Amino acid sequence: MDVSVVIAAHNQRDRLRLVLSGLAVQAFSGQFEVVVVDDGSTDGTGDLLRAYKRIPIKVIPLNTNVGRCRARNIGIAEARGDLIAFLDGDALPDPGWLAHHWHLFQHYNGVTSGFQYCLPYLEYVQDPCDGLPWEDVPAAVAQIMRTYPEKFRVPKAMIQSDFDAIAPLAREGGYPFPELKLMQDQVQVLFDQVPDSPIGWLSFYPHNASAPRVALEEVGGFDEELLHSEGWDLAYRLMRHGYKMRFAAKAQSYHLYHHHDFFSPQNAFAESQKRRRAIAHIAEKNEDPRLYLIEFWLASIWPDRLIPEEMRLNNLMAFHETYQTISSGEMTERTLMLDFHPLRGAQDRETAMESTVSQK
Repeated sequence: MDVSVVIAAHNQRDRLRLVLSGLAVQAFSGQFEVVVVDDGSTDGTGDLLRAYKRIPIKVIPLNTNVGRCRARNIGIAEARGDLIAFLDGDALPDPGWLAHHWHLFQHYNGVTSGFQYCLPYLEYVQDPCDGLPWEDVPAAVAQIMRTYPEKFRVPKAMIQSDFDAIAPLAREGGYPFPELKLMQDQVQVLFDQVPDSPIGWLSFYPHNASAPRVALEEVGGFDEELLHSEGWDLAYRLMRHGYKMRFAAKAQSYHLYHHHDFFSPQNAFAESQKRRRAIAHIAEKNEDPRLYLIEFWLASIWPDRLIPEEMRLNNLMAFHETYQTISSGEMTERTLMLDFHPLRGAQDRETAMESTVSQK
């Protein structure tokens, strides 16, 4: 078997149906299998997978939701391909997606991350096939959907015979925010200028990426303790084991977007805390304090007034240079500055409270 496509899905039935349609029209001359781990879904995902006939699917049903890292590792263990390519249950692959991942695998036998787009008009759509809105869609949004219904639908016929019509509906980046486009643009510049950069792992997102199966087995797959940034951790460990990282601009996927309440202050804070915990875990586990530089790069994308401007890394090229040249003393200074960051303090207090509760 050449390639195994591993998808961990939880309650994504209507979008997963389109992802499978995208896999059914891959322009790939080799052999590939599709492994879907149904991670405790309760929305009929299992019924969809059992009834799907266009391509063979190896379905692994889980009775409970174990989380995306554990689910992906289960998929890796069941996969038989020399290359394992990852998609999410809402990541629609371009017809050439698999062929481009396979091409780089043949030439580099390494790790590849693909180029991400997002379909933001699908935010308030339950099923992209019919474009019907959720019941609680704001009136202004409902009016736009009635006026431009073609923007809110991705029918299977479009995927099968008119995929080029999808691109005009998309925005660059995994989510419809300029910060995600900026991050991906910086990744492209990094690989254009320094193809073998030691921070190439920052390009790796498991909803469009691939790695040799033997490599994933060597490093033990995804870290199941991580709730955020697990792709960065995995790719970092793969690169430390000698596997090269490549960025495939032609291996494109489209996030079949759905509503996220990112603008709620509580949710935004919780998301930032998950990220901070993840970065600390990755740095400490891998005994590489330079990984804390991620915070100083992200502070330039989502400005953090508590991190001095002169300490921010304004792009990935600045990250690349600093990662290679920073002294242990300078890194200690930066780490101490993070220790006194108010949000880091809130994170530590929250972690201590969780530990106290768990011991009772």
